[in-house]
Amino acid sequence: MQTVHLRKADRQQAVAAAVACSGCLVLFGYLISWPAPVKWAGLIPLLFAGYVISRNITFTNKRISIPYSEPVNFLLIFYCSLGLLLGFAGAFYYRGSYAMPLWPVYFQWFSGVAVGIGLLEELLFRGFIQTRLQAVNHRAAILIAALAHAAYKSSLFLPPAMAGITSIWLFFTYSFFAFVLLGMLRYWSGSLWPPILVHAVFDLLVYAENTEAPVWVW
Repeated sequence: MQTVHLRKADRQQAVAAAVACSGCLVLFGYLISWPAPVKWAGLIPLLFAGYVISRNITFTNKRISIPYSEPVNFLLIFYCSLGLLLGFAGAFYYRGSYAMPLWPVYFQWFSGVAVGIGLLEELLFRGFIQTRLQAVNHRAAILIAALAHAAYKSSLFLPPAMAGITSIWLFFTYSFFAFVLLGMLRYWSGSLWPPILVHAVFDLLVYAENTEAPVWVW
């Protein structure tokens, strides 16, 4: 079985890769919300972010022994359980604040797409950017990854076509603190699973009844 690892890098290389990837993702978020043909230009920074990531990862073969006998990681189970609870709590708060029933009446196809988008975001911001910076300074890594993620999400609302949908600064602030919490879960648990579970549960419940993608989803 192949596993993914970050290549060894010095502090300068790690910071450069994280900053370049962050900037490209924010630019992608801004351009992709414009009408065509401008939105297609967003593929350029997205592809460059993919190139940066590809230069910083490596694949290794891991041999799986049978029977599988690694000890149970109770700490990871605890943080995954906490992640599930936080996901439910955040989704219920969001739905309640918009006078929606706390539990979805039904689930439409887009809820699955939303979960997939959330998974990709966690792999990019907590999996690559935060992990790449963690060897430099774990506190700064959490904050910078959260800042980049919040900036990316907010940039989707910056084009004129998105004006008035939400308060950019309020959305950015809420997003930043939420992503700091996800970063702390990633650091404390040593795993991506807890933040992935938070994000997946939140998106699944929040977008459950959507019959089509919201205007801010590319």
